[in-house]
Amino acid sequence: MVRHKIGIEHWVSTQRSDRTGISRDELPQGALVNHACEADAQALINISRKRLCSCASKETREAWQLVREEIEKTEPELASCMVKECVYRGFCPEMFSCGYSKTEAFEQELAEYRKGVNA
Repeated sequence: MVRHKIGIEHWVSTQRSDRTGISRDELPQGALVNHACEADAQALINISRKRLCSCASKETREAWQLVREEIEKTEPELASCMVKECVYRGFCPEMFSCGYSKTEAFEQELAEYRKGVNA
């Protein structure tokens, strides 16, 4: 998530030995860190395009879907814009597509996303 830069501010805890007093060699690479962030609406939309895509890891998709569900509780209009890249564009721009854009589920999600636009 910290790779996203525009419209979002990140606060991530460190594993640096000089800050924590714990040797970094004693912590596994996959050790959890604290991450807090503040994002504007456009950043949430942009991040969704990448992090809801099936090319993202399963854990990332699940985590970002939880973010989307929380936003939907108070800002349903914003959540409705938080879609995969293929839904946003109407086709998959990935070099190695997962194939979702060729499914009935994609067609339904695309129709829902475009509701009102084609009216």
